[in-house]
Amino acid sequence: MTKTELEVKLETLQKLLDEQNASANAYRDQIQELQKQLKDINKPKLTRLQLDELYQAIEQGIESFDFDDIDNYETDFHIDYDNRIAIESMSFHNADELVRIINSNILELFAEASEDNNQENQD
Repeated sequence: MTKTELEVKLETLQKLLDEQNASANAYRDQIQELQKQLKDINKPKLTRLQLDELYQAIEQGIESFDFDDIDNYETDFHIDYDNRIAIESMSFHNADELVRIINSNILELFAEASEDNNQENQD
């Protein structure tokens, strides 16, 4: 083979490889979209208004929680090298109360459906 023939063959193979990669990427995108649809198939459907109300309920729950209450935190102190007292560690230990408040706000938005009604709503 001559140099020109090798260059043409190399260029042809490169083009074929590029086409195959483009095709593989298209299939990969389709697979990802189908996986997302499969994952979402059994999720309850909400309208944009319902989603907005849900976001507002979460926001109100967080806003109504008293983050300034020092009893919600556990702190460990230490003395710095220049004899100043400093906080060595601080942890928030009242997350369950925050979750309870948010859940309470969210539950006010919905009525519990029986399994029979839920199946009808999914169709």
